[in-house]
Amino acid sequence: MASLLDQIRTRAAADSPLWERSLLPGEAPAPEFEGRCPQPYLLGVEMIREGYLLHNGRARLFAQDDADLALLTGDYLYAAGLVEICGTGDLDAVTTLAGLIARCSHNRGEQRPAGDDDALWNSALAALGD
Repeated sequence: MASLLDQIRTRAAADSPLWERSLLPGEAPAPEFEGRCPQPYLLGVEMIREGYLLHNGRARLFAQDDADLALLTGDYLYAAGLVEICGTGDLDAVTTLAGLIARCSHNRGEQRPAGDDDALWNSALAALGD
């Protein structure tokens, strides 16, 4: 069975040749939030995390050589992750993760240190576990 992050790669490649061309070669790393995020939300959360990393850090699955493509791919992953979360039927989880995306984006707009986002991620994961 494909790893969780390989599932993200496969979905992205199937959704657009743009995403497929920007995939990094090699083995996918382990999911960042496995064991900290409830299983029903894990795929969506990892998709959102990869989108966040494309916008604000070093992505695990996608190249970032082309800044415009990296931004667009990040937006795609935010949306795809939220669609995955919508599939759980848990509107509170959708609200929590949409709020996380918005607050992280606000932090970047305010040029706050990236470390400020860690508390936001931890809070969102805790809310999903409630």
